[in-house]
Amino acid sequence: MWREDSQRDRDRYGRDRYRGREPEEGREGRKAPLPFRVIAWASLVAIFFGVGYGVTSLAFKYLDSGGRNVRGTVNSPEEVSVEGVSEDSASKSDRYEVYLPSGTSLEGKEFKVSGVATDEEAMKGVLEFFMAELTSSGWMKGSVQVLHLFRSGEWLYLDLSSSFLEGLKALGKDRAQLVMTGIVKTVAENFPPIRKVKVYVDGQDVSDKSVVDLSKPWALKQ
Repeated sequence: MWREDSQRDRDRYGRDRYRGREPEEGREGRKAPLPFRVIAWASLVAIFFGVGYGVTSLAFKYLDSGGRNVRGTVNSPEEVSVEGVSEDSASKSDRYEVYLPSGTSLEGKEFKVSGVATDEEAMKGVLEFFMAELTSSGWMKGSVQVLHLFRSGEWLYLDLSSSFLEGLKALGKDRAQLVMTGIVKTVAENFPPIRKVKVYVDGQDVSDKSVVDLSKPWALKQ
């Protein structure tokens, strides 16, 4: 009789253990609702994007405060004459003075930008106008696209299409330098505190120095 009672107790204990594990195993297999998983993934992506943007900004600030490119700044000619500059336009936030090559000097031409929310958008509009004027005036044969730009302190990082480098080569050294001087002067006088411009072509650094040296930033002489 005692053995039968012991056997029943063991069987009951075994069933209780089995039933006690079922809810725990079921909980392990359950997942969070889909909306919560979407929110979690979106938050993770936002965190990675923020970290990447912060690292990029720190890198550009390093270059601005004394990085490797600062020592090799190419200075544009100090004595380049400028004609047709309107002093009234300097006080108007939507009007900019664009310095275009003309003969052996630069000629100031007023350009109005409207419907822009940031300085970067205005800067891109001004530079696109500059490139369009180079083509329409016959200085460059192909149209040049402003692919991307980024400013940090005194620096402007400017990415242009490959037709820009081809156009500079066709101009020769003196006329190509005048184009670079016009770009730097246009940006420096309309968008302070920028005074150095580093040009890239199709997102790549330019090692070709046959006409002008684009491997280093350009700046006007003080």
